[in-house]
Amino acid sequence: MDQVYEQKRKQLLDDLSNMSEIAEEMLQNAIKALDDKDEELARNVINRDDVMDNYQVTIEEEVTRLLSLDKPLLSDVQYSIAFVKMSSDLERIADHATNIAEIVLELKNEEYLQSLVMIPELADIVKDMLDVVLEAFITKNADLAEAACRQDERVDNIYEQIYNSNLKLISENKDLQNINQIFRFTKVAKSLERIGDHATNIGEETIFILTKKRTKY
Repeated sequence: MDQVYEQKRKQLLDDLSNMSEIAEEMLQNAIKALDDKDEELARNVINRDDVMDNYQVTIEEEVTRLLSLDKPLLSDVQYSIAFVKMSSDLERIADHATNIAEIVLELKNEEYLQSLVMIPELADIVKDMLDVVLEAFITKNADLAEAACRQDERVDNIYEQIYNSNLKLISENKDLQNINQIFRFTKVAKSLERIGDHATNIGEETIFILTKKRTKY
């Protein structure tokens, strides 16, 4: 029975690793599409969202089968619940990457406003957070997970700066097209802030698995 649990847990880990790679790729490509105004790359991001949805369903089904086996160990139950939570966070990260890609298509015929330069900084931090928490999970490194989680406050602060700056721009701008663009870039920033939250959730779950201690950042 132990061997059965180990095989099923390995399959779960493989599927979660695949989800992680796709989520990272979608985020990177969404930001690149935004920077380069690349419509084809944006559509590629959007088209991959269904793949993430399918992975999430598969992981939930695998966990259900694992927990239906006779008398699972507490560690197996904890791992299984963590896998479900992480797959949900990864699926939401993919959704937010898709949202950014959709905004790229909405803005494809517009010149970007130079005042919205903080978004690349926010994107870089969030991409690094996601990369680090996933590495922490794979390598079982609680300290690395904690270091990534601590970046969430920085993400929140930058988002707040962008939001307040954009509110001021909207109040000072009478051009409807510019206002619409500012609103869409605010949505991009919000998606990035939420990705930071989901990366933090993955980090917190990793810390719990490794230390059995619940932490909130």
